[in-house]
Amino acid sequence: MHTIKSGNLMALIGEDGFVGGDVQGLYFMDTRFIGKIVPHISKELSFLGVKEKKTDSISFWFTSKANSNSVDNDLLYVLSYKIKDDVFTVESEFLNYSPFDIEFQVSFVIDYTFDDIFEIRGKRLKTKKFNTLSSSKENKIVLRETENADYFLKMKGPLRKKIHVSSKAKEKMNTSFIPTITFKGNSVERSIFEGCSNKLPSISLPQFGGKVEQLVKRSVEDLKMLLLKTNYGAFPAAGLPWFSTIFGRDSLIFALQTMEIYPEIAHTILKILAVTQAKIEDERADAKPGKIVHEIRVGELSLSRKIPFGAYYGSVDATPLFLMVIGEYAKHYGTSIFKELEESINLAAEFLVQNVSKRGYLTYKSKSKDGLSNQGWKDSGNSIVFKNGRMAEPPIALVEVQVYLYEAYKTLISFYDDERSQMYLQSARRLKEHFNEDFWMKNENFFALALDGSGEQVNSITSNPGHCLISDIIDDDRAKIVAERLMRSDMFTGWGIRTMSSLMSAYNPISYHNGTVWPHDNSIVLMGMEKQGFFDMARKLSSALLDAAEYFDWRLPELFGGNDRSDGRIIPYPVACSPQLWSVGAGFVISKILRRDQQ
Repeated sequence: MHTIKSGNLMALIGEDGFVGGDVQGLYFMDTRFIGKIVPHISKELSFLGVKEKKTDSISFWFTSKANSNSVDNDLLYVLSYKIKDDVFTVESEFLNYSPFDIEFQVSFVIDYTFDDIFEIRGKRLKTKKFNTLSSSKENKIVLRETENADYFLKMKGPLRKKIHVSSKAKEKMNTSFIPTITFKGNSVERSIFEGCSNKLPSISLPQFGGKVEQLVKRSVEDLKMLLLKTNYGAFPAAGLPWFSTIFGRDSLIFALQTMEIYPEIAHTILKILAVTQAKIEDERADAKPGKIVHEIRVGELSLSRKIPFGAYYGSVDATPLFLMVIGEYAKHYGTSIFKELEESINLAAEFLVQNVSKRGYLTYKSKSKDGLSNQGWKDSGNSIVFKNGRMAEPPIALVEVQVYLYEAYKTLISFYDDERSQMYLQSARRLKEHFNEDFWMKNENFFALALDGSGEQVNSITSNPGHCLISDIIDDDRAKIVAERLMRSDMFTGWGIRTMSSLMSAYNPISYHNGTVWPHDNSIVLMGMEKQGFFDMARKLSSALLDAAEYFDWRLPELFGGNDRSDGRIIPYPVACSPQLWSVGAGFVISKILRRDQQ
């Protein structure tokens, strides 16, 4: 399946060159407006292949015989799909190489679906009612009305046409599709998305030399593809095709990865996450005042609250990451960001005060029956697991979350200039002391993945402690121990660092979080290695990831198999998002490390 996207519009197109149903279709935000766009031509077509593919367009070759007297296939058909300025255009071009003039009928079969993206992913599709507001030979408007939003689909150009192509000539037929959504009532969704007509910004291409240039070029192309239009600026979506929306954690980690290259995007991320910050408690959405959103969805199921993901807050790390990113932004671009986001910083700070444990840890335990049971970045149900395979019971304190919390405190120390600054200084010192006592596994000489609800160390060897390297939360003598442990053969595959040691009972090289390699996870380790001055290890890991990127045609996927490099080939993960935001960000981190080596 091929994915093309620009702004808030995305199309999923089959390998046969048609938008042919199943999960394929034309998507605007979280709604599939059309599930099928298939040309019917009064000639038998043969598929030749892809003519050209870009992030926002794709073209296919087809061929046929011009008429019954033709010996060879002498009619060439180029079917193109393009997205530009919130318009999806289907272009048909016919090239007649025969000695005869030809005439035939072309008609498009259109399936208007108006499906919520969660219906498609869950395969629970229901037929939707819609109205045709107007219809003529060249224009048509279809409307689906719901309690929460109106979904308009305008079509310009013919859906049916008699084509006449002279000998040695060509003829074109273009039809455009323009979906829009009008939200009802005052809502966050409306304030962010409705009516935003601003153009997407141009994305600069950082100058890198050598082999890394290919990775950087692809990363820039993919970033352009992921950008969403909002009323606050361009916001990078989490991943395609199923996560083309706002995610708190993902976007904040991307901001950390690219702060020095794309400050405008980091600024937009902070603004939108401030706007969507929880103001009330809502157990079904795992929301508490001050929490930063995990995910925002604008499909009908979310708007009607049939699922809790309209604005869902089930991530334990987004709030400390939000404060951490603000602190990093202030270091690079000045403290005016403190004044701009003062209200949100105060809310987030109060959330931390109210929700840390007696030992000072930020923990999670979902209250939503429909929410995520695990709420760190490893959010699959089996990811927080002991060495012997036993699952951890909440409330759970994840190792990397305490790192983000510590860095959040450092932001608050700078933000406040009264006794509250001293309070957060004491909180940071206390957290560091307890963290090094409670998470350090003396028998393993490594940090635990987490502490479970009883305070027991979740003793699996995982990549999570690698995030400690970006901070000074760990005692100085342990930083090198952590980095070197991650580079041992049970963790380092030769392509990257696994999420879990191959020595653990839960290890599986194609498990989502228990043995695969995640580029973004590795990039955080890389940022930490660079900060700690472990340049040889950073260079080795970056080179391995660069080789992996080349294997995937320079686009690092969301994750890939954690099998050893000695196997010869990487095992691709079957449903990995590609492109995926923080993997795009990882490309810039890898390139920065290797550029240092070149210099």
